[in-house]
Amino acid sequence: MVQNLIKKIIHLIPYNGIGGVEIAARSLSTGSHGELDLERNFLVRNPNSTIKAGEYHGPMISVNNPHAYWHAFWRLLRKPPDLLVASLWRSALVLILLKMARPKQKTILFLHAAHDMHWLDFIVKQIAMRLADGIWADSTTTLNHSVSPNLQHKGQVISFLLESYSLPEISEPTPEFIFWGRLSPLKGLERALSIFSEISRLAPDAHFKIIGPNGGVKNNLKARAKQLGIAENVSFISAKSQADIHTIASSASFYLQTSIYEGMAMSVVEAMQIGLVPIVTPVGEIARYCVDGRNAVWVQEDATAVDTVIGLLSDTEKYKRVSYAAAEYWQGKPLYRDDFLAAATKFIEGSADDM
Repeated sequence: MVQNLIKKIIHLIPYNGIGGVEIAARSLSTGSHGELDLERNFLVRNPNSTIKAGEYHGPMISVNNPHAYWHAFWRLLRKPPDLLVASLWRSALVLILLKMARPKQKTILFLHAAHDMHWLDFIVKQIAMRLADGIWADSTTTLNHSVSPNLQHKGQVISFLLESYSLPEISEPTPEFIFWGRLSPLKGLERALSIFSEISRLAPDAHFKIIGPNGGVKNNLKARAKQLGIAENVSFISAKSQADIHTIASSASFYLQTSIYEGMAMSVVEAMQIGLVPIVTPVGEIARYCVDGRNAVWVQEDATAVDTVIGLLSDTEKYKRVSYAAAEYWQGKPLYRDDFLAAATKFIEGSADDM
């Protein structure tokens, strides 16, 4: 009798949105990958999303509805995969239920932020980390901040680099600034607007494009821009595809993001890859790959950051060195899809050896 060597992996995510978790997940195609077969599952169906081959979307209900979790649990219980990878605390709830019902079920909890969003996030992840057979993290910072020393042996960092890019042609600096991502309080965009207002006072033709869906603060940001007298210099653009974002970003020189908390900060990585100089708060993993004065401008004292940016605008050669260093940093780094599959293969093979 020939043994079936194909191992089924299900990556469970709350819903099909446009956040970093979903974008990264979609960069890895579903279906066959050698001896692995990957299926992507979502707890609920987003009415605006299309169901693609190799995906399963739960019922079209609120992600807060308990039925979504029971539905996912019973589906996985009836047809369990060889490995369940659960991203974010909502999916971790299903991991907990499944592990309680099937203690031998192999599971991975995938962490995507160095800080907890709220008390329920903290509690669910703490329980899931203890029950899970492995813990993946989007960065070293997330792993070290979220996982206690006695559970570190379960941990592994998965690269969140989604694409490889050739080194860009470095252009002369212009006072064009850009941000893309969800407009949420954690992105600290009011501080970014304050910094930009000081830059525009010294460079009146400066412009700041803010791209992304409203995460609850868009109206406040528009009001703040008006209060600062820079409404004409700031454009708010709705969510765009990555291709459209890169097209818009091709005319920019700086990426401005003053996050309060971060994990990997994928948009910062993407901006660096295309040669934008990041102006960032050194939080989360950003502090590891952005080096102040070498490939980035750190925002610690706002006035200092403003002076540094104005200096780069007036010194073309220095700007080009920093821009090149930003893009060059990511050359040759492993990609998410390769790391995910390699880690899953290693885990499954290790689990088989333990049996």
